[in-house]
Amino acid sequence: MNSRLILTTLTAATLVALTACTGSTPGDPKPTSDTNSPSTTSSSTSTKTSGSLADTDPCSLLTKSEAEQVVGPLDEEPAPENIGSSRGCEFSPKRGSFSVGIRTNVGLAGVQANGGEIKDIKVGSHQAKQLLGATGSCGVYLGVDSSSRVDVVLNAGASTDPCPLALQIAELVEPKLP
Repeated sequence: MNSRLILTTLTAATLVALTACTGSTPGDPKPTSDTNSPSTTSSSTSTKTSGSLADTDPCSLLTKSEAEQVVGPLDEEPAPENIGSSRGCEFSPKRGSFSVGIRTNVGLAGVQANGGEIKDIKVGSHQAKQLLGATGSCGVYLGVDSSSRVDVVLNAGASTDPCPLALQIAELVEPKLP
């Protein structure tokens, strides 16, 4: 019985960590009342994430249905990915790819041109930067506070301007930010 209790506790802790329901509070892991379960349907209302970005699952910021409204059918389910200090969610439409990433160690001041063109913009109530890359990518970086942001980066190839689509995706993500 004792090993069964340990296995149940470990399973619950793993599920909590995967869904990013709690922070680093000591004690028994318990999901908060605002659990974000994956959804295949889109809702016309959106809820802001509670707490900080550190507690937010990047795949909860944009549903598959919302992504398909902008870029068309996806080849695969959205998948978690980590690139450097960014925790992200990768989306694979028929052409190109895009990701929604969370950075909790750098704000908008950390966005660098790297040969591209940066514009200061506003998306909803958040200050943002738009970066048109030299290689056919576009990033819309949504500032949350001075040390955190959410990155929407679309790679569509050099044949078309990816920034209008990246901005549409950012507009779907923005209402869910703290």
